[in-house]
Amino acid sequence: MGQINIKKTNISDSNKYFTIRNSSKNRKNSLNTSKIKIEDHNKWFIKNYKNQYYFTCYRGKSKIGYIRGDLIGDTIIVSIALETQSQNKNIGTQCLKLFEKKIKDNCILIAKIKKKNLISIRFFEKNGFSELNSKKNIVTFYKIKNNSTNFYLDAINEIEKVRKKNNINWMNILRIAFKNSPKETSKVFKQIHLSDGKISKLSRKLF
Repeated sequence: MGQINIKKTNISDSNKYFTIRNSSKNRKNSLNTSKIKIEDHNKWFIKNYKNQYYFTCYRGKSKIGYIRGDLIGDTIIVSIALETQSQNKNIGTQCLKLFEKKIKDNCILIAKIKKKNLISIRFFEKNGFSELNSKKNIVTFYKIKNNSTNFYLDAINEIEKVRKKNNINWMNILRIAFKNSPKETSKVFKQIHLSDGKISKLSRKLF
């Protein structure tokens, strides 16, 4: 199958964008269902392909689609399209996760979807987007991309891993102590247990 990856869009990706965007299935689910003329596409592509958040999706060395984000203030309007044979295989989710890793700043991701496009609605819901509003035939979804929060959550996860290892170390010390001096160790362990009980009672005041 080949590894899924995304790379910054360049001028040579124009035809792939055009082919995928103009496929009958993708046009049916797009907000604009009209068939795009090549000359109109070329003008649009030249103007936009250098945008910070325009990426081409790859499976191995093959181009299979694109994911692009149009930056408006602190908001990024997200659009993703894959060739037909790459759809419904969890590839879109992988591409979206890779896309989110490329975003360095805190922002809000926005996706506008036709109400009838249930597959896309389920796709964005599965990937952590929530409904913002619904107007006429379009549903708008959003996701807050908070890198500061992610930083602290990652740090907490790392602390948790270290604490697990440290708990093992503590148990090993306890085993050695009981093996070499069981009576003295038992006395110390009893004091630790009593102190833990006091801490537990004091903690209840915080509930």
